Amino acid sequence: MAFLLQSSSLADGSMSKPSQFIVLAEDEIQQRFIRRFLQKLYDSPSIRNRDLPNSKGSGEQWVREQYAQEVKAYRNRSARAKTALIVAIDADTSEVSQRCRQLRETLKAADERPRTNEETIVHLIPKRNIETWIFCLNGKAVDETTDYSRRDVDGLIIDAASSFFDWTRSQATLPSHCVPSLVEAIPEANRLNQLHR
Repeated sequence: MAFLLQSSSLADGSMSKPSQFIVLAEDEIQQRFIRRFLQKLYDSPSIRNRDLPNSKGSGEQWVREQYAQEVKAYRNRSARAKTALIVAIDADTSEVSQRCRQLRETLKAADERPRTNEETIVHLIPKRNIETWIFCLNGKAVDETTDYSRRDVDGLIIDAASSFFDWTRSQATLPSHCVPSLVEAIPEANRLNQLHR
C-alpha cells in the first residue's frame, strides 16, 4: 500500500534560501540528517546548529528545555530576516502527539504564544528514534517499537536525506513501508514553503 500526499508540499525546483536555519536537535545524527536534507532543498544553506546536550543527560528533555528560548529567538529574528527553526526530538516509546503536547506546554509555561500555522517552526519527531527513519528512508522495513539507536547509520544518512527530500515533493507517493511518524513529518517539512511567501 502506498500513500499519495494530498497536502501542499514543497515546491519543486530551485529555492532561494532564508538567511538562516536554526537546528535544535538531540544528537549529531539528527543534525547531520537535517543538514543533508536542507542541502538538497537549498543551495548552500546557512545552518546554525544549537549546542548538543551532554552525553549524560536525556536528549529529548534537553530539547524541550531549550525549545521556548529558541522559539522566542526565532520570533525576534524572523521579524527582521527570513528564518526557520527546525526542532528534532525523538518520540522514544511515547507517541508523536505526546511530544507535540509537551512542546506546546513548554511554550505555555514560558508565557510564549502557541506555534502558529504561519510560522516556519518545523517539528521532526521520529518514533522511536531518528535511526528508525534513516533505515526506513533507505528502503528497510522497520517498526516504531524496536530500538535501532545502537545500529550504525553513518553511511546511510545521505541517502536517507535524499529520500526524505523526494518524499516531500509535490504529489509524491510514499512507499508502503513508510512508518507513521515519517508520514506525519511531511507536512512539518512543508512548513518551509512559508519562507517563499
